[in-house]
Amino acid sequence: MKPRFIVLMIAIFLLSCEQKTEWDLQHAEKFLVADCIITNEMKHHDLRLYWSSDELNQLPEGFSGAVIQLSDGLTSIGFTEDLENPGSYFSDIPFRATAGKIYLLTLSYEGHSDTAYASMTGVSPLEVADIIASDGYFRLVYQEGQASMTEVYYDWSADAQYSEVYGAGRATEIFYSLDNIDLGKEFAPARQVILFPHQTEIIRRKYSLSEDHQRFVRSLMLETEWRGGNFDAEPGNVPTNFHHGVRGWFAACTVVTDTTFFE
Repeated sequence: MKPRFIVLMIAIFLLSCEQKTEWDLQHAEKFLVADCIITNEMKHHDLRLYWSSDELNQLPEGFSGAVIQLSDGLTSIGFTEDLENPGSYFSDIPFRATAGKIYLLTLSYEGHSDTAYASMTGVSPLEVADIIASDGYFRLVYQEGQASMTEVYYDWSADAQYSEVYGAGRATEIFYSLDNIDLGKEFAPARQVILFPHQTEIIRRKYSLSEDHQRFVRSLMLETEWRGGNFDAEPGNVPTNFHHGVRGWFAACTVVTDTTFFE
């Protein structure tokens, strides 16, 4: 009997059973989390700092008052906090990240300092959007390929009736392609499928992922979106590329984007 067939038989057996899951939540001291991606787009880039949450579905508390500097070895750019959105910081000037450079991000806060490095890799072009009929509406079929992250933004606000049925005129989803095979991913809980009507604008943004960034995403997914299936990994700390206590990830990504108006 082939190993692949054995795995499939085990999967079928497990999927045929229901098991109640008890969440054993462990409370720990809060820590600072950073979320920053700079890209090859000319714009004011943003960074988010917030405290970790110790309860499920708790909105994170933004962290104010940090001093942030980004350097490529020749030029240094500061970030200023948006006072109307605590924890959100924007670069003082618009800039474009480029390949071949190593970027250093420095965070200074409450007498502490932490740093992270990032460099940019390339990304393949977007494939033609694959849209199929589904349950009286339509959905986008994601095609996995080179390691990447793809954000998809839907806007059907021109259709008032569907907006009322859905409860909103817009929606967003994120897809990942990773250079690995995980049972946790293959047998992850089903995710919500976003359906949309005619007259929907679809914007896709595809980001490159370095090998280190992929490891961060994989670990994060195992702790979140892939958890709750039949092949959960043991809980563990999500990796970080900061060096002195800050969690999260600093990345430099190449981005390609396109817009489709589905008539």
